Amino acid sequence: MKNTTLYSLLFFLLLCCMVLTLSYGDTSWESIWNGVQERWIGVNQEWNPLLDERLPRLIVILCTGASLAVSGAIMQSLFHNPLASPSVLGISCGGSLCVVVVFVMGWHLEYPYAVPMASFLGCLTTLMLVYMMSRIQGGVHVQSLILTGIALSTLLLAIQGAIMYALRDRWQLIQTLTEWESGSTTDRSWKHVHMQLPLTIVGLLGSWLYSREIDILALGEEEAKILGVDVQTVRWRLFLCISLLTGGAIAAVGIIAFFGLVLPHVLRRISGPNARVLIPLCMLAGSTTLLAMDITLRICSLHAFSIGNVSAILGGLFFVILLFGSRHRSMEARC
Repeated sequence: MKNTTLYSLLFFLLLCCMVLTLSYGDTSWESIWNGVQERWIGVNQEWNPLLDERLPRLIVILCTGASLAVSGAIMQSLFHNPLASPSVLGISCGGSLCVVVVFVMGWHLEYPYAVPMASFLGCLTTLMLVYMMSRIQGGVHVQSLILTGIALSTLLLAIQGAIMYALRDRWQLIQTLTEWESGSTTDRSWKHVHMQLPLTIVGLLGSWLYSREIDILALGEEEAKILGVDVQTVRWRLFLCISLLTGGAIAAVGIIAFFGLVLPHVLRRISGPNARVLIPLCMLAGSTTLLAMDITLRICSLHAFSIGNVSAILGGLFFVILLFGSRHRSMEARC
């Protein structure tokens, strides 16, 4: 009953945010709707705020919110770690570095799909490195994962910073990369939808199909093997889903730090660890939260901030509180 109420509330809030996203703007709705009708019958092909700006922005934000929340939920289940997320473990930094290389080389001008492919491969490679390096250190534990993720993130960010400093005279490129890295939803177009949507659909579908295995893996490797789960195969396929979801979000919007940490953690406390319940909840809550953040910034005319900035600040505070809280609980348990 509690989950049903939560589903209904999130769905209602999502519909409200969608209506606001599509309707809010400086152009009158009558003018917009006339343009839509003219486009529909082929009389006029001029740019339309609803069709060419607001609708693709809506789709991109829906995909990004759902992708980051679901990828964070899967990582927390796989690693038995409430602090696991794409940003904390350095996955976002790997995808970001690869995208920067694509922009610097100019490959995105001739091959637009080079951006999502580079982002996906960067995320997958980084996730594999973090996991394998943690295993080498003695096991996939909370401390080893976080330390490995921080170390790898620092290295990747240093390389990215060195590249951008070396190209500081290319003002247009630096401005493009700065806006992209901040997680801005401004000027999203159908090009961004085409880059992200296929990765999101495959990633979400794969996550849902393996929801039963996610619950079993949360019990531990030995228990999963006893229950007949091919642990290595399922884990790497889920790694692939995480990389698709995170890579698509980075390619379309940029870095939304800590978003995949906060929501899954809160929803897990509310609804429980069952992946068949948690994954749809993360999709709804992620899309709703990101839409609400975006429309709030637009209505309040806070153009100096992006949803990436706001998410990084709020998520960073939540991460610090969560980290100190878990350390305090572990110290009490030892006593």
